[in-house]
Formats: sequence, C-alpha cells, structure tokens
Amino acid sequence: MNTPIVSILMPTYEPNPQHLAEALESLFAQTEQRWSLFIHDDASKSDVLGMIRPFMNDQRIRFERSAKNLGIGGNWNACVERATAPYVQFLFQDDLWGSMHLEKALEALEHNSSAGFVSLEHLYQYEGGMPVEAYERLRNFRKENVETGLHKGEEFLLWWIRNELHPNVIGEPPFVMFRKSLLEEVGPFNEEMPQFLDVEYWVRCLQKSDWYYVKEDIGAFRVHPAAASARNAASGAGIYDRFTCFEQLIASLPSGTMRKEAVAARNRALSTMAWKFFDRIKNKRAVGGKGGGSGVLKKFCVKHPFLTVRAVLLSPWSGPQKNM
Repeated sequence: MNTPIVSILMPTYEPNPQHLAEALESLFAQTEQRWSLFIHDDASKSDVLGMIRPFMNDQRIRFERSAKNLGIGGNWNACVERATAPYVQFLFQDDLWGSMHLEKALEALEHNSSAGFVSLEHLYQYEGGMPVEAYERLRNFRKENVETGLHKGEEFLLWWIRNELHPNVIGEPPFVMFRKSLLEEVGPFNEEMPQFLDVEYWVRCLQKSDWYYVKEDIGAFRVHPAAASARNAASGAGIYDRFTCFEQLIASLPSGTMRKEAVAARNRALSTMAWKFFDRIKNKRAVGGKGGGSGVLKKFCVKHPFLTVRAVLLSPWSGPQKNM
C-alpha cells in the first residue's frame, strides 16, 4: 500500500445517508489514490458508522465519534488534529469531487513551493428549492476577477480587503487543499464563528503564505436546506462574524497601508451589515445568532458612535438586497 500523501478529513453531523455515500464514492473515484480518510462525527444521534460501514473495509479509513457536540469549528479542528500526511484536504459529508480533484490540487502545490494552499473552482448543486442567485454571483465573481495561477498572499489580501472581504473568493473548505505545515503555522479554526470561520481562516493563511487558484470546475458544492449554511441563515447564527473578522484582522496588523485599508473597508462595510441586521428585524427573523460576535459589535458601537450612526444612515434600506 502506498504511503498516504494527503490526509482527507470528513467532519460529519447528522448526514444524509445518500449524500454521504456519494461524497465517499467521489473520493474512491480519484485518479490520485495516495490518501487516508479520517471521519469525525460530531455526536450525531443517527448511526453514522452504520452509514459508512460498506466503505470501512478499506484500511485507509478511520472513524471516531465525539462524546459531545463540538460545533462546526470544533469538529473541523478535531479533524485537523488527526492529520498526518504532508497535504491536508477537507471533504464535507454532502459534496462531490470530480475525479481529478486531488491530482490537480497536488500538482499546483508541488509546482509552486511558495503556495501554502490551493483552491479549485466548482459548480453549485441546488436541491430542495434553494435560491441560486447568491451562489452563482459568487462563482461568477471569482471567475471574472481572479486569474488561474499563483497569487502573492499579502498582495491578494490587500485586494480582498479593498473589496471588504466579500465575497468568499478563496472558496469553501472541501475545495481547498493545504500544506500541513501551513495549518500548523496558522493554528486552529475560530470555534466562536459558526458561519464566517472559513473566510477568517483564509485571511490568516494569506498573511503567512501565497495562494494558488485553479479556475477549472472540478466538483460540486451541494446547496440544500439541511446544510449548515442554510440552517445558519434561518437562525441568524453568524450574522456578526464578518465584523468580528475585520476587528481581528485590524488588531493583527502593524501600522501601515494594509491596516489603514482594513479600517476603511470595515467602516464601509458597516452600512451593509446594518442593512442586513435591520432587514432581519423587519422580516421577523432571528438576529441574536450564536458565538461572541454580538459582544464585539456592541463594544464597537459604544466606542465609535459616530461611525455607527453613519453606517445606519447610509444603509441601503430601499435598495436591492446585499449579501454579507
């Protein structure tokens, strides 16, 4: 048996059995087979081990179940702690890889020594009547504004800051491969963030490393009502995450151009955040959310009342909806 070169990490929580099987089948169909798979279940009530039993004859697969629910970030971190190969790649329980996903990602990293991580473009697969506009805008923005190839970390981060860290141009974790050394340097995912934790992590990665982008569609991110992002949108979880990300980024930067740009971008983005907040109130949707972001926002409002009032006054109440 070949020594695994990629640690595949699959965090699970109450998975759809068919989606889970299809995700695993897309892994077994890879042209690159030097992988190991670690599945970590976040205390699901359903029998996840029973769902994956047909695949467990493969000695490359390990399974553990947490005794308590760790949340999204906690589950991701539990997976990362078990990674042993020089490259690390998440595969979520409901997403699908094209057969050359691992091969293409490894090729990009092995030929670009300064890149600590690589993203592969992908389609969005819609189920259950989910809206398509936001995801298609995101995909089109990436394709129109980001070129295939190597991007210098701090230069790209500055460009992204000027775009107010919106949208998620790096992409979702199941379509991002890392060098394990970068994960060790950057540290764990922020477990207080239920929604924006991947973007917050990309920001930290870009401060440490260059990034490579493959524009070719290789796989599909499944969008459906039971997915974590859809549940967060309904509950209001994570609505303060983007603001918290800005505050943490600003605090991490020394005085200079990037810090000034980050402060200016945060101030511009406040109006969009205010719109989102009051739009949820208007439509009687939850605004409390989870995590500590609300406390960070309240402290900022007290410390900067002028900026807060300005953001509310400039908020596009009657304009087209914007996505945070």
